[in-house]
Amino acid sequence: MKNLGFKFFSLLKKATYPADRWVMAISAIILIALVIQPHRAGDEVSIYKDNQLLMNLSLNSDSITPVEGRLGEVKIEVKDGQARLLEYSSLRLIGTKTGWIKNRGEIAVCVPCGILIQIKGDKKPATTEQKEKLFDGIAR
Repeated sequence: MKNLGFKFFSLLKKATYPADRWVMAISAIILIALVIQPHRAGDEVSIYKDNQLLMNLSLNSDSITPVEGRLGEVKIEVKDGQARLLEYSSLRLIGTKTGWIKNRGEIAVCVPCGILIQIKGDKKPATTEQKEKLFDGIAR
């Protein structure tokens, strides 16, 4: 067992070019940095139906909001700075399996109903310069 690690690196050295090893090392460092970076909590949830923005809800106040989806009513619950889908019409309950979302950029989707919710914003007050550097993506 002791020689297993040595054999692995020996085989890796023989099987790759030096440039390949550099690319693998840099990729590993980037992946580790992405995994350990802190998540930023959001301050609002955006609700989309068929990729069209319906409304934004604040994560600061608890609520249950009904939205009419393709298969019927889908409820979006906001509680304690988190949001989730409460759906009952979908056959497989796809969106509810996502659970609670609270960090900026996270999404939950009920594909059969055509409903998508996404956390946006940042709880920390940002200056104009910081706001320009922030990025929010929309899944399509």
